Amino acid sequence: MTMDIEEFERIEDGGSDLSTSEAIVKFLLENSEQAWKRGEIAEEINRDPNTVGTNLSRLKDRGLVRHRKNHWAITDDHHQLVEAVRFSNTLSTLNETVGPIIESEEEAKAWSNAQPERTHPSVSDGDEATENEGDTGNGE
Repeated sequence: MTMDIEEFERIEDGGSDLSTSEAIVKFLLENSEQAWKRGEIAEEINRDPNTVGTNLSRLKDRGLVRHRKNHWAITDDHHQLVEAVRFSNTLSTLNETVGPIIESEEEAKAWSNAQPERTHPSVSDGDEATENEGDTGNGE
């Protein structure tokens, strides 16, 4: 099977050191004047759309992104973003000082298996929901 040359180049360079959540936040911050569909975000940051969907839900629960119908945007609460970055930096420092929290493949699998049981709101047949699907009337 062939591989796109851009994907090949990213792999050769070691890929991104950012977690999926960090890549999403970085991308949405850099493109804060627009809202994006889950699949578009996944394509732009070169990540699996299902992984992006799960991370978007978690970021929304933390108040770091906004969701309207099929689109996602960075939060307009700059204080929330600053606090999240501080927290992330603190965790990175802690990880470098005392080592990773997950130390074995078994622990990583257990963490991976602890995914939310609910379907992501932007998931539907063909990747994108219809215009009215998921519209609760509260702007989300």
